[in-house]
This record gives sequence, C-alpha cells and structure tokens, in this order.
Amino acid sequence: MLQLERSLRRSLAAAAMELARHPWRTVLICQGILWAVALMVAPASILQGSRQAAVERARELATDRIQIEAEPGAFAALIVEDLTQLRSSLADDFSGTSVSGQGVQPAVIHADEPVRGWVVATDAEEFQARSLQLLAGRWFETGVDPPEVVLEEPLALRLLPAVDNSYDLEDVELWMAPGQSGSWMSGIGGEIPESARFWKVVGVIRSPGESGINPLGFGEDHQFAGLVEGVLKMLGVAPDPAPWLKDGMSMHLDRGNLEAAPLDWIVVSTDPNKVAEVSRLVENTLIARGRSPLIYANAAWAILASPELDGYLVLHDVFFAITAVIGLLVLTNLLLLTGRRRRPEVGLRRAEGASRADIFWQFLWEGVLISLVGAILGSVTGVVLATMRATLDPSAVLSASWPWSTIYEAMLIVIVGAAIASAGPAWSVSGTDPALLLKEGRG
Repeated sequence: MLQLERSLRRSLAAAAMELARHPWRTVLICQGILWAVALMVAPASILQGSRQAAVERARELATDRIQIEAEPGAFAALIVEDLTQLRSSLADDFSGTSVSGQGVQPAVIHADEPVRGWVVATDAEEFQARSLQLLAGRWFETGVDPPEVVLEEPLALRLLPAVDNSYDLEDVELWMAPGQSGSWMSGIGGEIPESARFWKVVGVIRSPGESGINPLGFGEDHQFAGLVEGVLKMLGVAPDPAPWLKDGMSMHLDRGNLEAAPLDWIVVSTDPNKVAEVSRLVENTLIARGRSPLIYANAAWAILASPELDGYLVLHDVFFAITAVIGLLVLTNLLLLTGRRRRPEVGLRRAEGASRADIFWQFLWEGVLISLVGAILGSVTGVVLATMRATLDPSAVLSASWPWSTIYEAMLIVIVGAAIASAGPAWSVSGTDPALLLKEGRG
C-alpha cells in the first residue's frame, strides 16, 4: 500500500511538471472541456443569482410589486371599493399581501419660487406596498385631527430647513387650498389663502424615483433600458410616464380627508414567488367588477420565476454533454499523439527503473489535470460571461453568482470522464517494450 502511494505521488508530480513545462499547450488541449463547463455554469449563474437577488432584495428591486392602472379610455375607472374587494379576494390564499391605491392631483408648491408638485391621496398601506423608506418621522395616521401629511425628500428640502440631513418636524404645518382646474396650492408659511386647510407634517420619505427602477423592473442606468422600454411602449405593454413617481415633489396624505375621486394606481405587494398567481387573481377580480385593468410587474422576474425556465436548462445540459464528449475525445486523441511523440522519454524512464504502473499513472494524471484546469477555467469563464450578460441586460434583477453545486457537478463529470478517456492512451503507452523505445530514441 505504501509503495502504491509513493508511485501515485511520483506519477502525479511528473504529470504536473510536464503540464507546467507547456502551459499554453495545456490550455489549448483543455478548450473543449473549458467551453463545456462554461456552457453549463453561465446560465446557472444568472438563474441562481437572479432568483436569489429577487427574493433577498425584493423591496429594492420591486420583484414583489404589481402595479395596476385602468386602460386609457376605459368606461369604468378604478375606485376605492376595488381595493376592498381585492383585499378580500387575496386574504385567504395570500395573507401577507398589501394592497394600496393612489389618486394623484397636480399642485403648485409655494416655496422660494413656485414649483410643480403632486398631491397623492393614498392610504396607510402605501408605505408597505411601495416599499417606501422613511428618512425622518413616521408615516401618517388615518382619521386624526389635524390631518397628517408625509413629504418626499426633494420637496422637503424646498420647504423645510435640514441640518446634517435631519429634519425638525415639530409643529410643522403645511397648508393646502384648492387651485384651478382641479389642482391644489400648497406651502409652509408665506401668504396663506383664506380657503386653506392645515396639515401636520409627520414624516419625510426617500423619493421613489431615486430607486432608479421603473415599474417594469428596468434599471434606468442600465444600457438599452430606454430602448427596450420605448419598444414596449410602442407595443402597448409598458406604462406611460408617471412624473409624480420620479420628480420627488409629492406629498402623501390620507384620501379620507379629500373628496372622493377615482384611483389612478393600485399597487399590490406580495411574496415574489407568488407574483404570477396574485397577478392573475387581481386581473380576474377587477374584470369581474367591470374594470379594464393594465397590470405591470417586473418583466424579467416574471420569466425567471416561471417553472418552464428549468426545462430550458435541460437543453443546456444536453449541449454541455455534447461539448464535453467532444472535448474528451480530443483529449484522448491528443494523449495518444503525445504518447507516441514521447516514446523515447518513456523508454528512458523505464530504463531508469520506472514501472509500467508509473508510466500509466503519469499519463492518466496528465489527462485528469488537464480536465481539472479546463473545468476551473470554464467555471471562471462561465461566471464572467454571466456577469457581462447581466450588466448589459436592461433589467435590474439580473445578477450573477457562483453556482457552486453546478460547478462541482460539472467538475466531477469532466474529471471522471477524463480519467476514463485517458486510461486507454495511458495503458497503450505504458505497455510498450522499453528496449524498443530506447532503440527508437537512439534512431
């Protein structure tokens, strides 16, 4: 047993030294294995990384969010009663789901100079449904006197003094008065109209527009995002621009303190893995109530979460198997050719006392090490390609990760395959008469 262990160590060292003497030849020989492993690792890297990001960063990437608006020109608008029906329909099977509705009206904000803003008539559930982030204070409460309002940060910077990014909200009141054509006038201090009503400012939130992710899940800083969104708008499957979501000049308040009005948006937040099911239920519920809803969710996540995508990966496994077999056949042929070219070297080693087993194990180890190098390079190449693909994609949810289980599986397959493929050439080379090999070497 000890002698076999020494023989294996000597053979492994000799194989490693031989491959190290010819690094570029080693890389070229392992090309088939390299691309086979890369072909298996790249899609697994994107799928695993994206699914993990979609669940762990759901609030940031909006993979938990469904946005609904009425079809332009639809006879029936969305109303507050629709929210009640949706909550009732979702309560049994999707208990952790939040449903919120917003009605948006323009406003003129009287700050240092008048600026355009927005009054968002909403509810307490908006904070959870839209994954809003508080920077100061708290979200408003419903049914209180005086009524409460929450400002987005860019608007707060116009109206409130900020010291070291903190806001003193104590006794801060904002006035609102009806304007022209259904709009509002608003401000803090200054000239106050007689018809104004006062609201207590209780919180400041980060502007939703600062997330850089649109309702379809496209990252606004990603290449081709604008191009793809433009094409989708031409096809009628992307929402129209919503300035109140991007400008950061909105004030959010309880709709119960304003006159009843239709809803412009409904937002549903649920488990990212159940977005497709919830979307279907929401659509069916609203259609049953005579609405014509347009439903938007994270476009990439809708595809990544579908079970059909796992069937697509089976096709990649087939390509991996074909490419790996070709790579192993190339490895077998090259080891046979290398063995013939190195017959004098083999004869010299046999004359120095190396056994047939030593020669066999050396050539076998060379094949295994070549496959290991190819598998490592292929894994790195696959993740690099996946990262490049994710970077170029307009969707913010696409991410790459190291799919270790897939990498280990691919390595095991190619290493075992290389050992089997190398056994024949190694046995053929090691079985030649050493006297004949030395004679060839002298010739």
